[in-house]
Amino acid sequence: MPLYSETLLNNFASAKGCADSILQQMAAGPERGILNHLGILYDNVAEPVQDRWKTSLVNMDNRRFFQGYAEAVSAAFFTRSGWSVVDVCHPKPCLVLRHPDGRELRLVTLAFLQPDPDPSARVALETLARVVNRADTDHRITILVRKWTPHEFNPEPVRRCIDIWLDAIANKEWRGRYATYEDDYISLEFTRTDTVVNDGEGAVAFLIAPENGLRTMEVIETRLVYELDTMLANAPKNTQVVVSLVTNTSWTLPPGTVRSLFYGRPIWQVANGHRSDQRFGFELGSDPALFHEAHYSAISGTLMVDRPEERGPCGRAYFNPWASHQLQATDIACAAFISDQAEADFRVMRWD
Repeated sequence: MPLYSETLLNNFASAKGCADSILQQMAAGPERGILNHLGILYDNVAEPVQDRWKTSLVNMDNRRFFQGYAEAVSAAFFTRSGWSVVDVCHPKPCLVLRHPDGRELRLVTLAFLQPDPDPSARVALETLARVVNRADTDHRITILVRKWTPHEFNPEPVRRCIDIWLDAIANKEWRGRYATYEDDYISLEFTRTDTVVNDGEGAVAFLIAPENGLRTMEVIETRLVYELDTMLANAPKNTQVVVSLVTNTSWTLPPGTVRSLFYGRPIWQVANGHRSDQRFGFELGSDPALFHEAHYSAISGTLMVDRPEERGPCGRAYFNPWASHQLQATDIACAAFISDQAEADFRVMRWD
């Protein structure tokens, strides 16, 4: 019996009083096709996995549905590369995947249900970004929003603050590369980076908003460490693990912040704007980071999956270059941050 029949999907789509249900939204909107793909995946996984998913993937409760959705979507990035989902594992809810060459790995999925962003705040922050993009600067600028209280945002005071700051830098009257702006409603921090503004490019390198910035990274790191420590304490020796972090919206996290969590800060990098040409050099033990810890050598990599509006699931994999079991670029069907060069404890990473 199929997991999702057309009749069942129509019933989900027309369900009353369930406007906040992710399952209802997907069945009634452009992501309905994704549910059909998950139904096909369901037909091809082992029976213990079907037993787990058949209660979560048809559940209107967001917490239960999204955990099952996160597991299935994460597994799909591997099954598209030839892996099979052969079992569930304990103590944490994880899946056992097997490759045709005989390799096995445990896929641990952590689902993060985030509230939908405040539309008015999003519009105001987009306005802020446009104002900074027009700033007269030869180097790009990052914006960290430390506090944001809903209000009628007036960008002019911020614009004047930025102009004064940049003039002071140009006149060599400003020490350091940071500036702040604060009033009753907001608190902003600006950083002048070393990256030159290219022709036709805005001044904003990235903007970290409160709901998707440092607070989100703190939540991710805390939960990641707790779940990994619990699982590895009970896992068999020589276990290979991939951790998937899945959210119901967009992560919208700065790439450098994500890299720092896994690899620490690069000791050098080449980034000329073309992703295929970028290279990042990391040295083991140079910075606190997940992949630098010896007791996490069983972690072959992490998969980060989000759900941008009307686009469906998008994945990016970060391989652990110091893992006891290495992943291959062909093991996962998404963009992957892989090792390009290895020498002693030093690794050069690039996007594949």
